[in-house]
Amino acid sequence: MYRRIILAFLILLSTTAFPHEPLIRLPDSESPPVFSPTILFPGRMIVDQQGTILSVIIPLKQAGRLLLLEAIIDGRIGIFILDTGSTGLVLNQTYFRDYMPMDEVDAGGITGSAAPTHRVRVKRLQLAGIEYSNLYADVTSLAHIENRRGIQVYGLFGLNLIKDMEMVIDVRHHELQLHRLDKAGNRLTVPAEKIIFDITGKVDEHQNMAYVEVEIGEKKLEFCLDTGAESNVLDMGLPKNVLSTVAILRRSTLQGAGSGSKDVLYGNMNDFNIGGKKIGNMQVLITNLSGLSQRYGYTINGMLGYDFFEKGKIYINLVKHELGIVLNKEGNL
Repeated sequence: MYRRIILAFLILLSTTAFPHEPLIRLPDSESPPVFSPTILFPGRMIVDQQGTILSVIIPLKQAGRLLLLEAIIDGRIGIFILDTGSTGLVLNQTYFRDYMPMDEVDAGGITGSAAPTHRVRVKRLQLAGIEYSNLYADVTSLAHIENRRGIQVYGLFGLNLIKDMEMVIDVRHHELQLHRLDKAGNRLTVPAEKIIFDITGKVDEHQNMAYVEVEIGEKKLEFCLDTGAESNVLDMGLPKNVLSTVAILRRSTLQGAGSGSKDVLYGNMNDFNIGGKKIGNMQVLITNLSGLSQRYGYTINGMLGYDFFEKGKIYINLVKHELGIVLNKEGNL
């Protein structure tokens, strides 16, 4: 049975003129409620004797399958999407029209559609106790996300802003932890308890994107870690022994932010492994990712989105190239 399902997704724009791909909506899913955008608290900090911030714990909110955090841009407080699939900072043109454009930015995605984009310079960005100054940002329309979720979205908070720290993404407890590292990639703070991972893997960075090595159908593949994707994605050009491990549920249509659209398959992954350990019960969209691979100059076999991050507490250390997962235990809901 063919069902046409409009998936509003965003072309996420990088600070390197290589825009990243979609915030993908999961077909026919019931979205969790949208949390209030009111700032409850700016985050908890661990500091040394000199007052230097060593770690911050930032509260995450949620709108459907999007993870949200609060930040301040040049004195303006607003909601940003935590998006490790976007390489840098992206601002919504609705709220940042008064910035002087520096240049135009090339953009594209799975469907080939894109919104007009230009680059600006931001004087100051504040996230909890972390401050950035004089950084570049891409400005584009995010109206389709706001209309779909009924919230104000000031922008996208991308990987390049936090990649030098150890990231701990805890969807269940609505937290993003950021830990400063030494040159060897070790935390400057010692965890109160030893962390015992259920799954470990290798993570690398290419073009300001984080990739983890996975195995499906006994074939090793490279998947992008993308907190901005509302579903996992698998490239339809992969070998038959990979695609045959997915139990297809239906066919859908992926509608881009512009006029482009593509057919996709939607199903469950039954043989997904990281570090020799199986992760079951994850949903996935199957579509053509060759355009993205060409744009980045690196093969993208798939994306790990919300279905992956909700599985447990995800530790990402790009300095040491380490991925760690502490799976959610039954009864801890």
